[in-house]
Amino acid sequence: MDIHKPKPWRSVREFLKEYVIIVVGVLTALAAEQAAENWREHRAADEARAAVRAEIAADLGWMLRRREEQSCIDRRLSEIDAVLAAAREGRPFTAPLWVGRVLSVPISSRRWTAAAQSGRASLFSSEEQAAYGQSYFVIEGFAGRQEEEQQAWATLRAMEGAKTLSPAMIWGLTEALSRARLENYLAKRATTRALAGAPRLNITPAREAHNANDVKTYPTCVPMGADRATALRMVANPTGEP
Repeated sequence: MDIHKPKPWRSVREFLKEYVIIVVGVLTALAAEQAAENWREHRAADEARAAVRAEIAADLGWMLRRREEQSCIDRRLSEIDAVLAAAREGRPFTAPLWVGRVLSVPISSRRWTAAAQSGRASLFSSEEQAAYGQSYFVIEGFAGRQEEEQQAWATLRAMEGAKTLSPAMIWGLTEALSRARLENYLAKRATTRALAGAPRLNITPAREAHNANDVKTYPTCVPMGADRATALRMVANPTGEP
């Protein structure tokens, strides 16, 4: 195999010509590599953005479902308050046969967490990051309210079938009612804030088919005078009721 030794430059002009060729080649390669990297980052940002926006839309859709139940929740809290007021004052009251519970809806922030942990969220503009972060702050607050609310309603269900209430029970149930009212207020406020922010993000709440938590009647909408068997038939929750 013949090996050709590099030819020495015979003039400054020839040197500069070779130099320019090398520099242009290196710069072209770097530019091509940067363009490919920019394209990959742009694609990653688009994929992460689409996933996050779909997740927010789904969460907002479920929060709207909670709003559909809101009138029944407010009425049930007032009915429980009336029973406890009568018990505290020693007046007769009709023992509630059914108290029910607020239907918990699935809220997720997994896609936002994944985007943040993978670094893809950093590809968004600072304005986008702030807007999505604020939206998830409100949505996650709503999710926390639901968890606390379920505990309060679990205590309130101790009223079912109780024809008399001891002072200790009255105190405990009154405290649970106060917690249920507070969590209800905070959940309503979070829902209002989250839905108000949707237009600014240009996101429409998703009203997709509900999952296995679907019920025919919201548990809080079932009359307090309905016995458990009747209430369960009205609710028709595939997974049952506590």
